[in-house]
Amino acid sequence: MTISLSRAGALAAACAVLLTACGGSTGTSGPATPTPSVDVGRASPVTPLDAATVARAEKQGSVLLYTNADADQTAPLAKAFEAKYPAIDVRVLNMNDPQTFQRYATETATGVRTADVVMATDSVGMLTFVRDGNVLDYDDPNLRHLPAYARLAPGVVAMSEDPLVAVYNTALIPKDEQPPDLASLAALSTSLKGKVATTDIGNPIAFGAVSNYTARQGESGWRNLETLGRTSGVESGNGNLIQKLAQGQYQAAYFVAGSVRALIESEEAAKLLNYTYLKDATPLLPRAVAVTAEAASPDAGKLFVNFLLSVEGQEAACEGGFTPYRDGVDCAYGLPAIEAVVGAGNVRPAGYLDDIVKKQPEIVARWNKAYDR
Repeated sequence: MTISLSRAGALAAACAVLLTACGGSTGTSGPATPTPSVDVGRASPVTPLDAATVARAEKQGSVLLYTNADADQTAPLAKAFEAKYPAIDVRVLNMNDPQTFQRYATETATGVRTADVVMATDSVGMLTFVRDGNVLDYDDPNLRHLPAYARLAPGVVAMSEDPLVAVYNTALIPKDEQPPDLASLAALSTSLKGKVATTDIGNPIAFGAVSNYTARQGESGWRNLETLGRTSGVESGNGNLIQKLAQGQYQAAYFVAGSVRALIESEEAAKLLNYTYLKDATPLLPRAVAVTAEAASPDAGKLFVNFLLSVEGQEAACEGGFTPYRDGVDCAYGLPAIEAVVGAGNVRPAGYLDDIVKKQPEIVARWNKAYDR
């Protein structure tokens, strides 16, 4: 699960501890890694659902979403949707991806109300979910105006393309000394033994990061990871990773979920932490959404997905710290802003990797060997 933006208080406290230990301000005031203003392009047409489907959705009156995103991330989505469709209530249950898939299986087996829409980052889990017949084969009309990578699988679309970032403790590694790419961080890690960290590959976000990075970089990418594996600490999730980074137990972290960007850009956190897009290693993980086969409110679910793919929905996603990819969405966390930093050739959104379900055991085994797990 990604770090909750509601944990800002805990992070601020950790920052305060280290700032005091360091004798006050580090001199790095202002926002972390300001994202440049960029041309976001012209929005393509938004294609709403037909009036009959909207009427059925409003009669159903609610949509139940299971998601691995935190409550603070999904709140802007729910608020904007309910403002547009006041007859429909959005209920959100936040849990990790394995819990989402397991809960759905249990509830459908026992006839209990289950999710109308699922939102997940775990590519293997989602493809298995589709294979087992749990997704409604629904093609949203917005897809005809979106990039091909928006369609991930039958009935599954990308709501956002979220990056993995590096995060540095600026009190320990000043901004002008922070490695701009993973290869440089790997070289630096040999002198920072135990002070560089990442998330365990058992976390779907970490698996997505490793699989996407190595698919793009090949053996040179694996060599970087093998160097890092000899010296990196490993945490179960982003919450522990960022807290220990703020407290000074770590100096740098990599393959961190991009949802931390909004938190790190807060005034207090920016005094201590800085995030950056690595020029050779900013994997983009599609956050998938799908209407379930056993949805009690299937039309409300379709309408919710349709909204997520609209310009309004993508703007609400930006407010929650997600990464919209649709043209015409002005967002500091959007795809054009990332491309402006690392170069369009170094960050390429894509759908699910070919044969990722079959390749998962091999990737996990090689990572475990590199990290001595």
